[in-house]
This record gives sequence, structure tokens and C-alpha cells, in this order.
Amino acid sequence: MDALRSRSSNFAAHALIGTVMVALLVLVGRLVYINTYHGPRLIAKAHRQQRSHVPLQPRRGFIVDGRGRIIAGTMPRKSVFADPKVIPNKEAAALKLSEVLQIDPGEIVPDLLAAGEHRFFVIRRGVSEEEAERIKQAGIYGLGVFTEPYRTYPMNSLAASLIGFVSPDGVGVSGLEHQCDSWLRGENGAKTIIRDAGRKAFWLADGGYRPARDGFHVVLTIDLEVQAKVERELEATVQKYQAESAVAIVMHPMTGAILAMANYPGYDPNNYRDFSTVRYRNRTITDPYEPGSTFKPFIAAAALAEGVVRLGEVFDCERGAWQDGPRTLRDHHPHDYLSFEEILIKSSNIGMGKIGKRLGNERLHHYVKAFGFGEKTGIDLQAEDPGIVRRLSRWNTYSTTSIPMGQEIGVTPMQLARAFCTFANGGKLVKPYVIRAVMDAEGRVINDFTPSPPEQQVLPEEIVAVMKDKILCAVVNQGGARSARLANYQVFGKTGTAQIAKKGGGGYEPNAYVSSFVAAAPAGDPELVAFVAVRRPKKALGYYGGKVAAPAVRGILGHALAYLQVTPEPMSQEALTALSEDVDAD
Repeated sequence: MDALRSRSSNFAAHALIGTVMVALLVLVGRLVYINTYHGPRLIAKAHRQQRSHVPLQPRRGFIVDGRGRIIAGTMPRKSVFADPKVIPNKEAAALKLSEVLQIDPGEIVPDLLAAGEHRFFVIRRGVSEEEAERIKQAGIYGLGVFTEPYRTYPMNSLAASLIGFVSPDGVGVSGLEHQCDSWLRGENGAKTIIRDAGRKAFWLADGGYRPARDGFHVVLTIDLEVQAKVERELEATVQKYQAESAVAIVMHPMTGAILAMANYPGYDPNNYRDFSTVRYRNRTITDPYEPGSTFKPFIAAAALAEGVVRLGEVFDCERGAWQDGPRTLRDHHPHDYLSFEEILIKSSNIGMGKIGKRLGNERLHHYVKAFGFGEKTGIDLQAEDPGIVRRLSRWNTYSTTSIPMGQEIGVTPMQLARAFCTFANGGKLVKPYVIRAVMDAEGRVINDFTPSPPEQQVLPEEIVAVMKDKILCAVVNQGGARSARLANYQVFGKTGTAQIAKKGGGGYEPNAYVSSFVAAAPAGDPELVAFVAVRRPKKALGYYGGKVAAPAVRGILGHALAYLQVTPEPMSQEALTALSEDVDAD
């Protein structure tokens, strides 16, 4: 009996051992199966659960003026992020966060629900230090605070249409911010954090840190002091004459460097959403218009260069009305006989029409193109308009007299200012530029964009000297631009009062004008060219270029020349004793 029991017990033991062994074999087989077929996926899943990849944003490069003053900079700010995948109840988390920030839950809930399975999602940018501390103390699982760079414009609206702005996530949207984005934005970095089961970070993974590379700095030719004065003058002029808008350019005639480029009204890129998108446009390069009498010096110079007129030659200006075939040309003020010089000084349309007939369409077209009209100036800015110059084959007898008056053609302010530089630099056509250099974060120059001296000779130097000294100085001293005179510098320039063409053609809008003035100083050794155009000044308050735009240019040049410490050049006694009464010449 005992033997039987012993054998039975041994059998049971062996059976148990066998069962256990079979179970172990099955378990081992299962483990082998899992490791073989599911191991990589499970290991990867555990790896993902234990690690978090945190992006490291670079600091966006600065945009600075020619003297290193910051126009667009980068500052740190606190922002709120979420790890949506580990948040058990996103709506509850959003409600709690909205209570902490004291805002409407509707501003947060949709974003958090839309985050899906992202491991790092920004749900609120730009919280205060106090708000950041309250969020930390609230201990909302899956939410946290981090520091990120953001774009700031310390000069507010200054040069805004040129500089542009960036989107909330730091991407350039308009202006130089968009154009230079590849230089400015830098390169993202990242760090990989190992977390415990509670998602608390406790270690930096091996090889898990790649620093961000900060963006490069863009150095401009713009001078903020000159720019600020220009914008003040535009604002005052627009308000005084109840105008629609105004633009201005200040540039160096020898190099093409732009010291100021302004549009008024502008906008504040710190709060760009508060303004109409129309204000974002840099109208100095995008909006062509009929220049009117500011175009006359280019045709007069061409006539001198071609020898079809001579200094002192007298023209019959028909007492203010000239019948040329089916067309009647009129002057703002009637004149009997005017010398070639007086045609420019008194801005006679009839005199210019007769000069145009002497040149003929072929030579007119040649010089219009030679001065750079009808094509882009090549300035280092995007969205430049080439202006409007029709093909020679489309010109007719009307064109012969219209073009010399600045009609039947569309120019941008940049084109006109650039062309006028020829009277200030000995007849050369410069290439305007705004971007001087690109530097890295340590201040090393990566790219230097200073152009070579201009070589394209548009006019002979002797013709330029005659135009400047005999005619354009007299326009300021004796003609319609007397309001632009400076006591310490001799200014030379030309006024313009142009009607605004109807959209689609068919004549001009009633009582709608562009009042403009382009000038340079000092005449002996020109340092600056300045251009101002005022759109739609109220006619009852004044609309002639000499009255509306010339005083603004006087303020700009007087301030800028003194600021740049340009040696004074007193006007001649003849200029100082010239007639002082107002002259309504265009």
C-alpha cells in the first residue's frame, strides 16, 4: 500500500513538473515570439514613452540701421505648452488653465482639442511672469511653461513698410522680414529628455542635445535719425493738407545707398493685425504714377545733349494756350516768350511740348529708357514695379508733347529719385540698395553687398553741370520751389503737380493730384537726393508741388545735412535776395 502511495505521489510530482515545464516552454516560446515579431515595435514604443523631444528655437537675427541701431529685435517671453497625449481630460485641463489665466475657456479648449497626439504643442504665447508662476503652482498635468524668443520692433511704426513683420511662429511674412527670412531665422535645435512613469524629466539622453544656431543679422543703409525726420515731415504734411497719403525717399546720389524710405500712413508691426493690409505695401517701389513736371528736367537735359536747343534760346509760349493740331496745350500761368532756362524755372508745358517736337519720339524714347524708366531699378527689394513706358511703336503725335510734360508715362518714386541722382553725380545711373551686409551672431561679416561705383553714363558731365547750376538751382532760388531754400546749403530740384489718371484710362479724376518735389543738396558737392510725393491733398488748402511737397523736402534736407555734418554751403547773395512772394508753379 505504501509502495502504491509512493508511486502515485511520484507520478503526481512528475506530472506537476511536466506541466510546469510545458508551461515554461510555452511561456518561453511566447516570449521568443513576442521578442522576435513584436520586440522592435514594443521597444520603440517604450523608448517613445520614456523620451520627449523638446525643440530649441534659435534667436531670430536683428535688423539694424547703418549705425547698428536695432529696428527689429528678438526678446524672450514665457509661453504655455501642452503634451496632449498624456492629458487624461483635455477639456478639464483647458478649463483649469483658463481659470488660472482668467480668460474665456473658448480661447483655449479648441486649440487643445485640435492638438491631437502631438507631444509638444504651444497653446498660449506671451504670458506674464505672474501668469507663468500661477500655471506652475496649479500643477495641471500635461501643461507647462517654457521660454521662447519673439520678434519685437522697438521703433514701432518707423520704416514698417520696408521692414515688414513675422507671424506668431516666427516666420517672415512681409517686407525684409520675409525677403531675408533664410538669413534671419537661424536653425532649430533640439534636446531629448528621459522621463519617468510620471512624465517627470530626470535625465538628458546621450547625444540628445543639439543647440540652435541663432539667425544672422541684416545691416541696412537706412539711418533711423533721417528716417524718423522724414516720417515726421510726411505726417505733418498729410495732416496740414488733409491728404490721402505721402511717400518719401532719401538717398546718396554717388552710391545709391537709401537713407530713408517712408510711407504715410504706416502701421505698427508689433500689432500688424490692427491695420489694413493696404498699409503693408511699400509704395515707393510698388505704385507708379504720372510724374508731371518733375519729369521735365530729364527731357530738357536730353534736348541739350542732342543739341536741339541751346542756353538762352527763346520760345514762344503762346500766352498760355497752344493749338498743336487737334490738341490744345495749356500752362498754369500764361507766358509770352520764355528762354530755355525759364521754361524749366516757370515749368511751362507749352515750352516743353515744343522741345519734345524738336527731339522727336525716337530720341525721346531713347532717353526715357536711358534714365531707367520703364524697367526695375534693380533695388534689392522684392515686389518692385517696372513702371509704365509704352513701346515706341505705340507712341503717336500726342506722345511727342505729352512725355516732356510727364504724362502718358508711369514712374515709381524710386525710379524718379534714382534718375534725379544723375544731376547730382555727374550723369551716372546708380543702382539703389538698402541691404548693406549680413553678419553672424558674433559680428563677423558673412556677405557685403556694397555695390561697385556706377559706370553707366546717361548724360555728359558738362550737360549735368549746366542743368544743375543754371536751371535746377534757379528753380529753387527764383521759381516755384522757393519754399525749399536753405540758408546754409544750396538746394536744386524740380516741383511737380500731376493729375491722377482714372483707373482703366479715359482721362483724369477731377480735383485729384499728386504734389511732388525732388531735390538735392548741397549743389557744390551733392550729398543727398530727397523726394516727396503727396497724394490727393485737399485742393482748397493747396495742391501745387512747390507749396505742398517742397517745404517737406526742405525740412528733410536741412535736418539730414546738419545731422550728417555736411559742410555748410551758403546760398549766393543773388539767391538770398531773390523774390520771396509765393509762386504757384508746379
